[in-house]
Amino acid sequence: MNVSDVITKGGLPGLKEKRCTQKRNIVSFLYRQGDLSKPEMCRLTNMTAPTIGRMLEELMAEGWVIDLGCGTSGGGKRPHIFSLKRDAAFVLGVDVGREYLKVALFDLKHEVVGRIFVYPSKLEVAERDDVLNDIAGRVEDTLAFLGVERSRIRVAGVSLPGLIDREGNTYTYLTYENPGLKERLGQLLEMPVFIDNDSNAIAVAEHAFGVAKGINNVLCISINECVGLGMILDSRLYVGGNGMAGEFGHIRISGLDTPCQCGKVGCLETVASSRAIVKAAKERMVKMPDGESVTLEGVIRAARKDELSAIELLQQVGEKVGEGIASLLHLFNPDMVVLGGEIVKAGDLITVPVRQAMNKYALARIRGHCELRLSDLGGDAAILGTQLMAMGHLHQKTGMTFALYE
Repeated sequence: MNVSDVITKGGLPGLKEKRCTQKRNIVSFLYRQGDLSKPEMCRLTNMTAPTIGRMLEELMAEGWVIDLGCGTSGGGKRPHIFSLKRDAAFVLGVDVGREYLKVALFDLKHEVVGRIFVYPSKLEVAERDDVLNDIAGRVEDTLAFLGVERSRIRVAGVSLPGLIDREGNTYTYLTYENPGLKERLGQLLEMPVFIDNDSNAIAVAEHAFGVAKGINNVLCISINECVGLGMILDSRLYVGGNGMAGEFGHIRISGLDTPCQCGKVGCLETVASSRAIVKAAKERMVKMPDGESVTLEGVIRAARKDELSAIELLQQVGEKVGEGIASLLHLFNPDMVVLGGEIVKAGDLITVPVRQAMNKYALARIRGHCELRLSDLGGDAAILGTQLMAMGHLHQKTGMTFALYE
C-alpha cells in the first residue's frame, strides 16, 4: 500500500489532519470568545466530551492552552475553565498611515505587549522600496525594545490605506507585481504577512473591542486624511467581490463639483477628509487658537472656543457626511453607524449636523432603527484590528490554521 492509499483510506496522515482541524477549532473559539469550559466547547465545536478532553490535553502539552481550574457552578459539578496561554505565540500588527507608522505586538489574549510604537510615516514622501525598508527597520527596532524573539511571532497583520483586493494586492500605495507587496513584506519581516485596507481593520476592531461589540450589522466610517468605510454585515466583515467594497469617500454628493484626487468630481472626500477641512479652513481664514498652524484638531478647538467660521465649517462637513450616511442606511439597514478617526474629537459639533442630515434624507423607519455612535478606540482602531485580521490566517509549523471572520 502506498502513501496515497493511506491518505485516501483515512490512514495516519488523514487522522493527523483531522486532529489538527479539531485543535484549530478549539483554539479559534478560545481566541474569539475567551475562556471556555469543556461543555461550552462541545456545544460550539460539535465535538464529544472525550474528543475535547484529548484535544485539550494535547494543546496543553504543546503549550497553547492552560487549565484555569473550576469555574462557577450552574447547579451541578463545577466545570474546569480553559484559556489560551497568553504568550504561546505573538501577533505583529503594523498600521501604515499617511502621517504615522504604528507597530505593536499582541499576545493571544488580544493585549498589547508593552505599548503601541508610533513612528513618522514615509508612505507619501519616499520611494516604495525605501518605505518597505523603513517598515522593516521600525519593526526590528520595536522587537529589540520589547526583547521578544522573532521565532515566537507567527504572523503579521498590516493595514494600509487605498485600494486592496482579497489577495492583498495593492493599487494605491506600494504597488508591486510578481512578487506583490504581501510577499515582499513577508520576506523582509521573515514571517507570513496579511494585508487589508485600514477601514476594514477599523471595522473589525470596533466589532470586537469598541462601541459596536456584539452588534450584528454595523457600518464604521473613519474620517482622517481620507474618508473610509468598513462594514460588518451579519457579524462578518464584508469586503465585496474583489475586496474593495467601502469606498465611501468616493460616492457622489449633491452640490459638490470639486475634482477629487481619484480623478472623479464631487466625491464626499473633497469636503469631509481632514485634508479637505484644513484646506477649507485656510481659505476661510479660520482663526486658530494660540496662533497654531491649521490642522483638523485646531479647527475643532477653534470651534470649541466659539470661532464662528470653524463651527460653520464643521456643520457643513457634518451635513454632507450625514447625506452620505442616509444613502447607506437605505442600502444596508444597519443596526449602528460608528463615526471614527480624527473627527471624533469634534463630538456634538459633528454628530448634531450628521443627525440632522440623516433626519432630512433617510426614511424614518430605517433611520429610527439605526444608532449613531462615536468610536471610543481613538486613533488606535486600525492597529488593534490588524491582530484580528492576522489571526484569521495564523499558521504554526504543524499546519494548524486558526480561522476567524471566515
